[in-house]
Order: sequence, then C-alpha cells, then structure tokens
Amino acid sequence: MTRLLPIVLGLFLWAAPAHAFSKTTGFQTMTDGTSLAYDLYEPDGAPPSGGFPGIMLLHGLGGSKDDMAPIAQVFVSHGYAVLAYTARGEGTSTGDLTLAGPDEISDERAMEQWFAGLPEVSDTQIGAWGVSYGGGETWDGLGAGIPFKAAEVVETWTDLYSALWPGNVAKSGIVLGFAKAVDARSPLVASIENDAIRSTNLGQVEALADARSVAPKLSSITTPVYMFQGRVDYAFDVTQAENGFARLGGPKKLYVGQFGHTPSTFPGSDFDYVMAQGLAWFDHYLLGAPNGIDKAPPVTIAAASGTKRASYAGVPRTKTITVGFRGTTARRTGPVFRQALETFGVSLLKVQVARVVQYPRLVVTVLAGNRVITHGAIVPKKGLQTIRLANYVQYLPKGTRLSVAFGPSSASGDVAYLGFGDEKSITLGSADLELQVLTKPVT
Repeated sequence: MTRLLPIVLGLFLWAAPAHAFSKTTGFQTMTDGTSLAYDLYEPDGAPPSGGFPGIMLLHGLGGSKDDMAPIAQVFVSHGYAVLAYTARGEGTSTGDLTLAGPDEISDERAMEQWFAGLPEVSDTQIGAWGVSYGGGETWDGLGAGIPFKAAEVVETWTDLYSALWPGNVAKSGIVLGFAKAVDARSPLVASIENDAIRSTNLGQVEALADARSVAPKLSSITTPVYMFQGRVDYAFDVTQAENGFARLGGPKKLYVGQFGHTPSTFPGSDFDYVMAQGLAWFDHYLLGAPNGIDKAPPVTIAAASGTKRASYAGVPRTKTITVGFRGTTARRTGPVFRQALETFGVSLLKVQVARVVQYPRLVVTVLAGNRVITHGAIVPKKGLQTIRLANYVQYLPKGTRLSVAFGPSSASGDVAYLGFGDEKSITLGSADLELQVLTKPVT
C-alpha cells in the first residue's frame, strides 16, 4: 500500500540543522507475547533539559518501520527523537494483524509509554505521525486517550465504513487490494474478505469498521491535529478529513494536496510543503515555537499541479452546478461548461430506475473524456434514486464536457468498483448531476 521511496530523502533535508544522529534497532514484547520491531533515531549529543521531544511514526497497510526511514531522518535531523515501529502481523513483527483493532491500539499505547520512559526522551512532549493505516491507528489512539501532545494524520479515515462501503456498496477494487496486502497474516481479514468485497453480510463488516473509527469521539479530542488529505484518493476521499476538521475539539489544520492512494501516489509533488508544514506543527505544539502556524488560515487546498495554493478561514464555500443527462443509454454526455470549475464537496447523481431485476449494485462513473472525475454506487430500487459521489478535488477547464457511465462496475480504467457478473438487468431513465464546485477554482 502506501510506501515511501528512499529516493525522496535528499529532497527533504533541505532545511535540516546540522544534527547528526544515531539509529538503533530492536524488538519490544507486548503483554500477549507479540514482538514488535522498531527503529529508534536519536540526535547526537546531550539531550536538552527534560529530554528530546519525540515523534512516533506509524506506517501504512502492508508496510513496516523501514518505510518510515525518510520521514524519520527529516525529523531527527531537526532535533527530535523518533520511534518507528512495525505493526503486529507485518514485516518482522510477530502476531496477527487485527486491522487497527484493540490489540493494535494497546501496542501503540505500550510503545508510547516505552518511548516516553527513555531517560533521554521527554515524557510529555511526544507527537504522532501516521499515514493511511497508521493514520487510522493515530486517530484511534487519540480517541483512546494516548497522551500525544500533537498529531499529524496523512491520507486516512475518520469513518472507515463510509470510506470503503459508501451507500452500502464496497469500493471492491480498493477493499480487495487492502485485503490481499495482509490476509496471509490476518485471520480476521481473511474471515470477512469475501463479504467485504462483495458487499454481503454487511452488518458484520460495519460493526468491525465502526469499532475502528474515531468519528464518534472527535469532539472529545483536544490534541492539536494537522490533517493532510489527497485531492484524488479512491480509498479515503476529502470528506474523511473534512469531517475530522469539522468535529475535532482541539486545534486543527487541513491541507488538501497532490498525493493519496490510487490513482495518486505518496509522496506527491508537494511533499516538501507537507514536510515543512509538519515540522512547523510539531515545532509549535511540542517545542512552543512562535512560528505562526497556529495563526495561519486553517484550511489550504493545492492546485492540481505546480505550487499554487489557496487558503481559507474554514471549509471553503461551494456552489451547485446542475448537469442533465437525458436518455436511457448506459453512457451519456452532458453540455459543455462555459467556465472553468473545480470540484469540492459531495456531489449527487439522481437517476430514475424504471426497472430492476437482480442488480446488486448500480455504479455511476463521472468522466471528463477518459479521466475519472468521481464515482459512487447504490443498491438500486425502482423509482428516483440518489447516488452520493466521492469527494475529490478535480479541475475542469472551460470547454469541459462531462459524461456519465452506468453499470454493475466502474467504467473502463477505474479500479474503484469491481463487478462480479452476478447482475441481470436494469432500465434507467433521465439523470441529473448536482455537481459541487468551489466558488472560485484554485487551479
């Protein structure tokens, strides 16, 4: 899944003070006997009074502590002690992976206590940085009361079920990819894999996902959290961070940037900006540096390319552009846009279902040419149906003409929704797209 490439390291030591560091590797044994591999990075020289401030790094699904080396080396070079560890059931750690469940949160707490207990590390000034699966663990750790002084979460979820099973239909291509990354070492994932991918027995899937989602606890969390979310991320769309930003009880900041899961990558082209912001956040909330990051506008959105960004006092305002798609065919084209637009927020596709016979999932893909703009799915019934579409930030130049493709799976080239050949027939009538766009494009 999310992997960091060592080649990026040279790009991000640009502002590093001359802090040499040492690295030690070992294992910590949990109360149930599980052994977790770790790397401990420490600046050379005597620690300051009270110990080095610390940062814990939590990796993505199917990864390990080794993926965190480029991040760790940036933070340690700026004077932080850094602990990266491999989650249970991954890499050289032992045990079974239980999908950011109670065992993983217990591990996270134990590793934080061990880290804080080191004589050269501060026992109070410790932050957490987590990406994807590690971001979910970071959120859940905060919800469980692990005393992080500050946190940063990257391309992750606040509500796992709504992210991967929106409308009670699995983003089956994404869920399949996640499952295959870990099912060999996760009896839990293997036991629910078929249901999770095919959207069957979803009560069990939803209960499991809800137990691993911080959403109900967000208002009670007062830890400062910087949320980094990708413009186009098929696993965790912008709504996951937007909901976190809206509900979090403490200081917060949101950056929507040029990275993410499929079809994006991590790191992205703006990774230097992400790291600079991350350092400033920890410097302020762990070290008390008066760098102004707490005074800056709390929401920033990157343009589709280049270094242009727009900042806002809160979640930016949007307007609705209605696009009609008449006819009954599976693929239809709308009118030409006479102005440039940039999507943001949850758009809706309303379609008349005239007839449906054993059609377990109706998927709609919204395209500009061959580029996927957004998508969504429902379990269809006869009558007017509303499909909630994923929240991606997509630039639509003047002259763009959107099309919609209906079917039992995503349109060609879109890996989000797989089909299984288990459908019979459906007859559709007119459709209207209520497209949410920024009042002024960023790109």
